[in-house]
Amino acid sequence: MNLRYPCLFAWGLLGVAPAESVAAAPAPASAATGEYRPRADEFNIPGASRYRWEQVPGESIALVGPYGIIWRLNFGTRVTKPHFHPLQTVDGRGLSWCSPPDHPWHYGLWHSWKLIDGVNYWEEKRDTGLADGITRIVGRDVVRADGEGARVRLRLEYAPRVRPNDIVLEEMVDLVISLPHEDGSYLVDWYQTSQARRQAVFERTPPPVGGYAGLSLRASRFLRDVTITGSTGATNLDLHHQGATWATLGGTIDGQRVAVTIFDHPANLRHPTPWFVVHNAALPKWDNAPFWYLNAACIDREPLTLQPERPLMRFYRVRIDREAPALSVLEGESRDLATKPLTAP
Repeated sequence: MNLRYPCLFAWGLLGVAPAESVAAAPAPASAATGEYRPRADEFNIPGASRYRWEQVPGESIALVGPYGIIWRLNFGTRVTKPHFHPLQTVDGRGLSWCSPPDHPWHYGLWHSWKLIDGVNYWEEKRDTGLADGITRIVGRDVVRADGEGARVRLRLEYAPRVRPNDIVLEEMVDLVISLPHEDGSYLVDWYQTSQARRQAVFERTPPPVGGYAGLSLRASRFLRDVTITGSTGATNLDLHHQGATWATLGGTIDGQRVAVTIFDHPANLRHPTPWFVVHNAALPKWDNAPFWYLNAACIDREPLTLQPERPLMRFYRVRIDREAPALSVLEGESRDLATKPLTAP
C-alpha cells in the first residue's frame, strides 16, 4: 500500500475530515466509546457539558469535547510513527499539521530519530511513504481513559528496512494526558526510554542546516503572527540551536492567541536542550504555506552513542493553552516538572 500520506489514511479510517480543525462528529461504528461527564462546575470552559473518550482498538484514542476533537493519538499498524493529530485547544482551534506537502513525514506532534547507525528513520520517500529505517509499533496498550485523563503505553522497535529483523533499538513510550484544567489548558507528559540491542550511534544532519531529531511539533498552517520563545527570552531564529529549559510556540487563530509549550526535564540528556526552530511565514514553492516548527533537539550539538547496558530515559511535558499563558505560568509549570521523576508514574 502506498502510505505517502499516512495521516490521510488515518482520517479516512476514522471517518474524520482531513483538516487541521476537525468538527465534532459521531463516533465511527468500530469505535468503543465511553463517556465521562464532569460536574457542571468542574471546568471553566464556556459551553462545556461533557467529554468523551473515542477509541478504535489498536488504532487510536481521542478526547472529544463540546467543540469537537481535542486531541487524537494515532498508533495503528499503518501509521509509520505514533503521533498526535489533530491537536487542538479545548475550544476547537487546530494547532497541528500532519503530512504537509513540503515535508510529508512531519506528523503534528511526534517523535522520530534522524539517523541510527547511518540509516535514515526520519525522511520518508515521497513515492512510497517509507523510510530507509523502520519505526515499528509492536505494543499498544491504553492503560486507562477515565475521569482523570488517559495513559497509553507504546512499544517500538527500530530496524533497517533492508534487514527488518535486525532490531537495533527498542523503546517504551508512556504518554500521560490530563483532562482540561480550569483555565482550558491540558498536559501531555511524554516519557520515552530507549534501549539499544547493541552499541548504536544516533546522528543528525550537522548544523547549521540540520540538528533536528526527537520530539517535534509541526504547527498548523492557520496560525498567524507566530512567535517562538525560549525560557532564556530568545525568540524565533535567535533561539535556533540554543539551549533553553522550555520553548513555546504561540500564534493567533480566529483572533485568539493560543500556544503549545514543550518543557525539558532537568534530568534529560544534555539539559537544557538545544532547540531546532523553523520560523517561516511563507514557502513560495508550496503555495506560500507557512512553516512553523519546534523541536527539542537533544543531539543537535553532537551525536549520541548508546550502549545496551545504559538505556536512555527522557521526559518532556507538552502544555496546550487556548489562551497564551503568562511567563510566570510557564515558569511554574517548569518548576513543577522538575519535581517529577524521569520514569512514568
